[in-house]
Amino acid sequence: MITYLSKIIKLNNINVVGVIKKENDESFIVLTIKKNGSKIDIVSKRKFETFDDFKSKIDNKLPILLVVDGKGVLNKEIDFSNEADVNWQKNIDFNTIYYTSLKTESSSFISFCRKNSVDETITKFQKNSLQIIDIYIGSFLSALMYNSIQKETIVSGDLLLGFENNKLSSFEKQSEATKKEKYTIGKDVIYSYELPLYGALLHFFIKPKEVSKTKSETLNVEEIIYKKAFNFFGAAMLVGFLFSLLMSYVLIQYYGSKNAELNLQNVYSNQSYQKILDLEKQKEDKLNIARESGSLSNKFLSFYAYELTKGIPGNVSLNELNVFPASKEIKAEKKINFEFNTIRVKGETFNETSLNNWMEKARELSWIKNFEIISLKKDKKNKTLFEVKITIQNV
Repeated sequence: MITYLSKIIKLNNINVVGVIKKENDESFIVLTIKKNGSKIDIVSKRKFETFDDFKSKIDNKLPILLVVDGKGVLNKEIDFSNEADVNWQKNIDFNTIYYTSLKTESSSFISFCRKNSVDETITKFQKNSLQIIDIYIGSFLSALMYNSIQKETIVSGDLLLGFENNKLSSFEKQSEATKKEKYTIGKDVIYSYELPLYGALLHFFIKPKEVSKTKSETLNVEEIIYKKAFNFFGAAMLVGFLFSLLMSYVLIQYYGSKNAELNLQNVYSNQSYQKILDLEKQKEDKLNIARESGSLSNKFLSFYAYELTKGIPGNVSLNELNVFPASKEIKAEKKINFEFNTIRVKGETFNETSLNNWMEKARELSWIKNFEIISLKKDKKNKTLFEVKITIQNV
């Protein structure tokens, strides 16, 4: 879990605090930095002569890189070709000291001090809610800045560091404790007493393999990350919750107005729909009247009359020819019903043979569905009176 959180929660805003121990007191140097990608910016530089002044003005929300130097801190070069130095290193009890060392090809430069001295400082910081994430001892880490400074000697704290072939080769204690040097790194001007802090910062972010140091069991970096993650996600959840409330209010207002518009439209739609139904009923009634009257036939009514009469023999007379006749007697204020798709023919003849021939030819017409003789009789003069009902198809 902590590995996953470490990838999300970055410690990019840090206070690097240098504790300079003196005979009876100590002073504090503070670099507040901000890391953007691979760029490190110094936000502020401050120096305090008392712990009370320091704790009252520092932001305790920012984690601290602690760099301890001054009285009680010893510095030594361990020459790998010197047996006495190698034996001395082997006999070090690392459980009783805090140390930071920088290894070169031929030597190791180590700064160290008693463990209880640093633990007192850690306890004092933690009691005042100051979060320490790592501890460095001495000034040798300023050698990590050589490529940016490009000088054969660099003043770091109270040490003068010497370089050969771009590597730290020697050091000596400064005879003038008050001597200050300043160096330009990028756009920042850094004084010699601030340089060890910048070197510790560089190691914290880059972790060069030539540096080794004490890992303090009293520091709980995981707790700092969890606390930062809690604050981050808590703030994010609070912002998300407030944003959700805002969006909920906006959407309620928006959809409330839309719902009112839709309700109004629905009222108008219902009225329009009812009007459409009424119009469709009127249309259907009119179509029925037109259909019953034969007006919707795909042929003119005169067509049927013409087709039936053009083949009538001269000795056959037609008295009536009603295309789509009324089924009942037409009376005022009464609905007229027509015999749809029907033709009634009445006539007379003295020659039944001619009548039969005409009816046979009429039956062969493609538009006639049925040919029905309603009546066939003779009067006193031997005249044949007939009535025929014809049913039409494909109208």
